[in-house]
Amino acid sequence: MIDFIKHPLNKKYDLDTALGSIWDFYKKWFVSLFIISFIFSLIITYLSGRVNLSEIYSVTDPEEIMAILRSMIGPYALIILFSFLFSMILQYYIIRKPVDADSNIFTIGATGIIKYFLPLLVLYILLGLFAMVAIMLGVFILFIGALFAVIYVVMISAFISPVLMVENRGIGETITTTISLAHKRFWPNIGWVAVFVILLMVISFVLGAIIMIPFGGSFFRTIMNPENASELLNMTSKPSFIILNSLANALTMPLFPIFCLVLYFNARSDNVGEVISDIRGNDDGGKVKIEDLYGNMANKKEIRKNADSPPPTVDDLTP
Repeated sequence: MIDFIKHPLNKKYDLDTALGSIWDFYKKWFVSLFIISFIFSLIITYLSGRVNLSEIYSVTDPEEIMAILRSMIGPYALIILFSFLFSMILQYYIIRKPVDADSNIFTIGATGIIKYFLPLLVLYILLGLFAMVAIMLGVFILFIGALFAVIYVVMISAFISPVLMVENRGIGETITTTISLAHKRFWPNIGWVAVFVILLMVISFVLGAIIMIPFGGSFFRTIMNPENASELLNMTSKPSFIILNSLANALTMPLFPIFCLVLYFNARSDNVGEVISDIRGNDDGGKVKIEDLYGNMANKKEIRKNADSPPPTVDDLTP
């Protein structure tokens, strides 16, 4: 049985302690997280580099351009699917590995794919549809409205994987629990997501600027002369760029999944026992344990006592 109550990120936070815990967890598990993220990023970057976008700049006929774009739908759909799969495995690794020392990336990945791939895919498709509607409505309130809609969607997405993977809920229950937890501390959650996303963007920008140093000539030639854009696109298929870009991505890729788990545990900080109870029920196939019977009896006694109600009956003591 996996006891998520012992997870090192399972605690109550403020913003400072949250960032500190993310950093401490990142340092402790850096080697494994970096290797996994690097391999995942290497595959995605390689697949992305195989898509030849420079063809678009070699034609002027709108029909030919549309035909080229249609031919790219399949490759990009495959890239998005792989990215989603790798992100799911990484998130489940961060959730499970610290409390299941006997597991490894292969067993965790296989379990994650079997149990969570399809439900999580459905949930993110629904989230994508909701995001389009929310952003369209936000556009009517100009830039601020669209920006708020994006942050709100990111906040909702941050809770989905932890709720599904920690609590083993169905799709419907995951949606309702996610919305409940996200709105439990709505404005603090919005603020935390905004701060973390900005921080992540700054780190990614700095790392991106560093890896572009060896390719500065091509980059500045493209800025000064936009018709040379195909040269910059061809650069993405070079082995040196693929490796450097994968290294940079591997440094930042684990940060958001760790943040998602911190956000989830903080929202659950007032009723962690409820979550663990649900997990035990799912892991044990619904079997009732002796300690659970005593726990239920004690809880019912305490509730009755606090309410100053009459003494418990036999029915009250029956689990």
